[in-house]
Amino acid sequence: MKQKATRSKVAHNGKQMPQEPADSSRYLYEQIYSALKEEILSGKYRKGDWFPPERVLKDRFKTTHLTVRNALAKLVLEGYIERYSGKGTIVIYARDRASAPRKLLSFPRAHVICDQLDEGNALLLGLLETQLRKIPLPVRLSCHHGDALLAQSIYQEAQESRALIILQPAGLEPAEQQGALLPNTIIVRAAQSNAACPQVIVDDAEGARRSVRHLRDLGYDRITFLSSAAVSASMRQGFMEQVAAPGIRSASAVEASCAPGLEGGAQAARDIAAQDPACRAFFCASDETAAGCINGLRDAGLTPGTDCAVVGWGNTLLARSLRITSIDPGFDRLAERVLASVMDGMSRGAFSAGVFRINPELHVR
Repeated sequence: MKQKATRSKVAHNGKQMPQEPADSSRYLYEQIYSALKEEILSGKYRKGDWFPPERVLKDRFKTTHLTVRNALAKLVLEGYIERYSGKGTIVIYARDRASAPRKLLSFPRAHVICDQLDEGNALLLGLLETQLRKIPLPVRLSCHHGDALLAQSIYQEAQESRALIILQPAGLEPAEQQGALLPNTIIVRAAQSNAACPQVIVDDAEGARRSVRHLRDLGYDRITFLSSAAVSASMRQGFMEQVAAPGIRSASAVEASCAPGLEGGAQAARDIAAQDPACRAFFCASDETAAGCINGLRDAGLTPGTDCAVVGWGNTLLARSLRITSIDPGFDRLAERVLASVMDGMSRGAFSAGVFRINPELHVR
């Protein structure tokens, strides 16, 4: 997420940062990076010294962990510090050397590969472009629409061109991916087992659990999950786990598959209202399905927000404009984490395998 910088307002050690040209478009993390770099160059921190941890820098600059992490990632990229998981950050820059180490890993472009360009992926693509522009890297998009052979072909072409690959694993079978993912790949949104590369995933299961808890808090004990073929296994698992928790009758929550989009959600809602009038709560796998569900419930003579409740997924422009309660998967935080992983990998010469989970948030309207 962009944070606007203001001149001379970021304090450190009780003092103001050095005066810099006023530029309201400059990212706050760049100001922090400049201040820390100056301290290293001035000799305050010498080669071999331990650098302050993230939590200390966060409090010092009065900002977020992600902002500090991006500033540190740029220092890593330029060869001033080295970060060790579970240990800390150490200064590797020597004042008497001629120049900082060269970049060990670079890319001609970033290639985003996804199943389809729905509203969620379109939002994610824009956020990724904004973050990767800081390196900078141009971004290309390819959609394979569930065609496994096409997906594999696109992935192979991106590998051969040495592009940074940002991949949603849908459409690639686990057997095809095992051992095939190179260090220039970052998997996003859904996890892929046996992938020796960074993964920045959305905790779909927790998002589903939060939706069910919200509907229960509203007093509903019969809840339907309107899903589609594209629903992740973890989202389905989270829903089933939460409806089985104490307080919900074992037979009162079910999953109903429907066609994706407005009409699919509307038809499913009309069918359920006719077959099971007692069911008045719906968790939908997308905001489009949720909007259709609301239309279908109105066709059945129900008033959403009064007679029934609907929760969508995505917190997209559609949900915000129609005031639909929706789960925000946190794509802004996902894009920031991708940038940090890219910059760290560029400085090290290879990406480190690891799974970073983004926790969704519920926006009630």
